Amino acid sequence: MRTTGFGFSAVLIAAGAILAWAVTHEAEGIDLNEVGIILFVVGIGLGLVTLAVAIAGRNTSVESRHDTVVDGHTVREEKVTEYSG
Repeated sequence: MRTTGFGFSAVLIAAGAILAWAVTHEAEGIDLNEVGIILFVVGIGLGLVTLAVAIAGRNTSVESRHDTVVDGHTVREEKVTEYSG
């Protein structure tokens, strides 16, 4: 299961919360509180998307075929392996 999005989501949420509610510095031309809210919302969205992908999982099917000649006759062996997770 690939869940690296959770870590990045947590970083965005933390940075956004700090900028939105803990920073009191006024920067000219940019509202740091608005940037914080945007990062916070994007972090929550990324976390939800990562959760949905992790829950859905991924199914993989591997097919293999092998032909062998036995006493002049071709014998075909087919194998299908299913992986989920």
